[in-house]
Amino acid sequence: MRKPALLAVLVLVGAMSFLWWRSLSQGSDATDQLAQRGFAVTSGAAPGYVEDRACSLCHADLARSYQQVAMAKSFYRPSAAKAIEDFSSFPFFHQPSGRHYEIERSGDEYTFRRYLLDESGRKVHQFERRIDWILGSGNHSRTYLYRTPGGELYQLPLAWYGDTDSPPGEPAGHWGMAPGYDRPDHQGVTRRVRRECMFCHNAYPDVEAGSDAYNSPQTFPADLPEGLGCQRCHGPGAEHAREALAGARGERARASIINPSRLAPERSRDLCYSCHMQPTVILMGVRRFGRADYSFLPGESLSDYQLLVDVDIEGHERSERFEINHHPYRLEQSRCFIASGGELSCLTCHDPHRKVPAARRAEHFRQACLSCHQLDDCGLEKMTGTAVDSTDCVACHMPKRRAQDVVQAVITDHRIRLQPGGGELTAPAAETDPVIRGIELTRLHGQAAGADAELYRALSAVRAGMGGAAITALEAQIGERSPTSLTPYLDLARAQLVARRYTAAEAVLDRILAIDPDHRRASDWKALCRAALGEPLAAIDLLHRSVASEPGRPEGWFNLGRILFGLGRHVESIGAFERAIELRPNHAVSHHYLARSLEALGRTQAAENHRRRTLEIDPSFAGTQAGPRELSTRTDRTAKE
Repeated sequence: MRKPALLAVLVLVGAMSFLWWRSLSQGSDATDQLAQRGFAVTSGAAPGYVEDRACSLCHADLARSYQQVAMAKSFYRPSAAKAIEDFSSFPFFHQPSGRHYEIERSGDEYTFRRYLLDESGRKVHQFERRIDWILGSGNHSRTYLYRTPGGELYQLPLAWYGDTDSPPGEPAGHWGMAPGYDRPDHQGVTRRVRRECMFCHNAYPDVEAGSDAYNSPQTFPADLPEGLGCQRCHGPGAEHAREALAGARGERARASIINPSRLAPERSRDLCYSCHMQPTVILMGVRRFGRADYSFLPGESLSDYQLLVDVDIEGHERSERFEINHHPYRLEQSRCFIASGGELSCLTCHDPHRKVPAARRAEHFRQACLSCHQLDDCGLEKMTGTAVDSTDCVACHMPKRRAQDVVQAVITDHRIRLQPGGGELTAPAAETDPVIRGIELTRLHGQAAGADAELYRALSAVRAGMGGAAITALEAQIGERSPTSLTPYLDLARAQLVARRYTAAEAVLDRILAIDPDHRRASDWKALCRAALGEPLAAIDLLHRSVASEPGRPEGWFNLGRILFGLGRHVESIGAFERAIELRPNHAVSHHYLARSLEALGRTQAAENHRRRTLEIDPSFAGTQAGPRELSTRTDRTAKE
């Protein structure tokens, strides 16, 4: 090629390259700039969130240091790079339930196994499943989840607990039963993970609008974010990324993102409190009517999104209750917090972007104390008569303590004490079932619940399963206030179904269907009422319509199969149970009834396969004859939808 022609080609290529670069950095369509760089942006239920790697383009140092913070490691896929467990100590035997557990790691894959041993020492009823997700950083604990074809997440019974004080050379942790499992009759492999849990353990997923509404199916896409990320505190970042890529600087760039340090103190605390202010783990705070799970945004009042619920527990004074997620709950009981007028906050001691190295923690937190106190303020040496290390304020005034809800975890108590505690704070403890004696709504930043306070309180009592008195109180509140939201009516109908008050439940459901004739949940539950009241054909008709319009919900298929089974229509019931199992393979009751239906048709080998599968999922399955209570209303605290 002649030199003039070559020069012309080079000029053309250079011009095209410049135009391409300018289109990326200053193009008129900023949305294309994100797409061209391969950054996905969410829509639907939580719109405007961009992948966190977009943040690292401008904030590389913060993004890098944040990866060491527990919030960044709150939820993730198993991988060899993130493995911290000791896999050499299996099998783990849980004596109360008589079950053995193992987790095997091969490369990036974790495999869970649970089995029993028969009289000859042979493994029986073995359940094996690949672990899809790990929940928890491992600083204190991490648990293991798997996903069904229908999109449901389930927790496995085994957990890894971090032991920060392990001797050198020893594993920095130990295996134990996950919280709530250290008992003979635990939930095994069928404890559901709900959106309320995921709200605090992960960034918002990209899901359809409305799919995170109360009473929507508790399902999750196969592709989920990993960790809480940047935008749970800074708000949806897509617009900010577009502005930055377009060259925006100064006020224009700052206006497109939330900086929590510039918020009013109450709003800044609300960001931390949205996950860490949990007065009790046994009863989640109740969402305001009309608020979906993924709708909370930085900068708004937490009280406009959620009402915090506190409880009285038999045998535990509130001032001495201590749970694993009690950081601000305990801090707000401290004299230091009260005297500060609310100026003392999480950010006084914690930088959300950086993990303080272990060797520097004592001095780091000491400096936070010295922002208000003087060195000679410490009178512990005079009070106790023993030498005190004045360089480590936290060791005495915020000692580690065993959590009452996660009894294998020892964590820092954020109630600032005048006098240090002793060995009683970390003494071993057994799991117990708390008995709720009373419920109240907590005032957050002095803001009350509003005119519907008693309605929300009655609703909380019903969700806590407090029985007939709670149902009566909710009935009275609905009758008095006639709320426009369908949420309290659905909770009331569910509670009435559990209490076998089918006529009352049907009246409430008819009220819902009069407002929304296509309400699938109300229609499903009306079918249960019809079946329980002796009209199975009407129930079948309702359920046929339900599974036709929403075929991805296993409850509808199971309930249809159960009613068909009761009528002896086994060919039809087999199809319904098979569909339920396809969506929810770990539903032992579906396998049980499918086995019985197959057996009724003489298909003994297929029946035996499903009978065996029933016991693999739930070795304690009794296989008793089913009454109406066996229909799938999904009412327990961990599995309700």
